[in-house]
Parts: sequence; structure tokens; C-alpha cells
Amino acid sequence: MDCVAAFGIGSTNFRSAVATADGTLLTEPGVEPTRPRELADQLVAAVGDLQRSADRSLDAVAVSTTGLVDDDAGTIREFDTPAGETVDRIAVASAVERAHGLPVALVNDCNAAALGEWYHGARDDEECLAHVTFGTGIGGGVVADGRLLRGERGQAGEFGLLPVGPHEYESTGVAGAWEAVCSGRGIPAFAARRIEADAGSAGAERVDTDALTAEDVFAAADAGEGWAVTCLDAVARYNAAGVAAVCNAVNPGVVTLGGGVALHNPDRIVSGIEERLDRFLFVDRPTIRLTPLGDDIGLYGALAAARGERT
Repeated sequence: MDCVAAFGIGSTNFRSAVATADGTLLTEPGVEPTRPRELADQLVAAVGDLQRSADRSLDAVAVSTTGLVDDDAGTIREFDTPAGETVDRIAVASAVERAHGLPVALVNDCNAAALGEWYHGARDDEECLAHVTFGTGIGGGVVADGRLLRGERGQAGEFGLLPVGPHEYESTGVAGAWEAVCSGRGIPAFAARRIEADAGSAGAERVDTDALTAEDVFAAADAGEGWAVTCLDAVARYNAAGVAAVCNAVNPGVVTLGGGVALHNPDRIVSGIEERLDRFLFVDRPTIRLTPLGDDIGLYGALAAARGERT
């Protein structure tokens, strides 16, 4: 397998490139908006575009995607949209195989990211790695001795649904869920609730809570707005509790952090976890590193999944 069409598909962005199986990108990654309800067709068209741009024939397609994945069937069982809705049963592999006759490796994006880190990213000589993705939601994966922890039905790594506190906020029906307050979707909702509960917070009266985004909250904190600073202090405590919960369960040697929220706000996310982690931690403290793979981690994760795990 010398030439692979690699895809990193998130709720918002659809990234693609041609690469070798060992992780060398042969083309510059392309980015376009994800079309959740047309995803199979979008993927088929993108494979055709990559085949035309490559100087050699494609041997395979590797896809890392948000949502619940049935990798054996080549189907995305539930695809998450930015609005918090889901699109059910997207038959990815069969669509590509019919159109292009190529085999497809399909894996959940957060699990793939952990494999990408193991083979291509921040791991040195650690034997157990945990990866946490802070994006629209929060997810992740654990790789120990080259093997991905998949779980009974391939749903391991749903870290965002860890209950990190006795708050009433929910995600996917889970009360106290980490991602309900600390993800790209959760942070503005958390901030809005705090503002509405305490209208006297400094500067809060100027905030349009209906239009608030995570980017707005970070920008306001950087500008010294009191409501945003206290909100992100609370987010940092929840993040430390969430990372510690992962560590206490699997005892990793290194924890890598990725996703747009972490990558665009590394000082607040990484330092916030580092400063508060020990209070929640039982096992030996792991190294905390921001992923060096950046926004292309999905591509590297797809390639790592396609090459197979250590036997």
C-alpha cells in the first residue's frame, strides 16, 4: 500500500491529502466544509479529485471521522453535526468501493488521533499514550504497546461523556458530562448559563448570550473581562478533573492534547490542566504535550489506522 487517499473528517471541516502509508504527505492538505447529509457523495468526489491530482495510482482510502463508527461494516453509525444533531447510517466504504474499486479503512477520529500520535506524533518511548481532542465535543483514545483500546463495541474513548462534576448540564443524556462545559459547543453554553445566573458579573451586561461562541469567551478573557476569566478558570478545573480521570483509569506515560479549542488556545488549555492536575490525580503524573500534528492529526490518524496496529 504505497499511495493512500487520507481523510480527516470533522463536524465542520473535511481535510484530505494523498500520502504514503508511512505518513509522508504527497500533496498539500485540502480543506473544505463538511456536508454531513451528503457525506458519502462528498467523499466519493474527493477521492476522484485526489486520484486526478496524484502522480501515481491510489491503492487505498483511509478515513478518520467524527461520530460512532462501525469499522467492520465501513459505516458511520452516527455522525455529529456542529448544531448537536446526528446523521444516522452513512455507508462510507460501500460508496467508495462502488465508485472507485478501492478498499476503505474507516475509524473514529479521536481513536485515530491516538494512533496518529503513537506512530507520527508526540510519543517518545512511553508504552501507554492517551490522546484528548477538544473540538466541537471532547473525545480521545488510548494506545498501549501499539494497540488501540477499542472496547466491546468500538466506543472506547468517549472521554467527553465522563461525568466530571455534579452539575446539571448534559451531553448525549449524560449528566455532568465533561464536554457539556469544556468543548467548543459546551464553553459558550456554560458561559451563557453563568452570565444569566449572575447578571452582575463584570462586563456581562454587554454579552449577547444567544450569539456567544467559544472564540468569544477566550477573546474576552484575553481582554481581561471578568465574566470570561472566571468562566475559563472553572473550565480549567473541569479539564484537569477530566484528564485526571483518564489518567487514573489507564495510567498513561504521556497525554497529548489536540482539537481546535486546544490548538487555538494552548496557553489557557495546557497551563490550566498542568496547574490543577495534581489535585485530582492518583497515578504517577504523565507528561502533558500539545500534539505536534496540528490540524492534520486526522490525516495522520487515518494513515496509522490503515497501516494496522502492532501485532
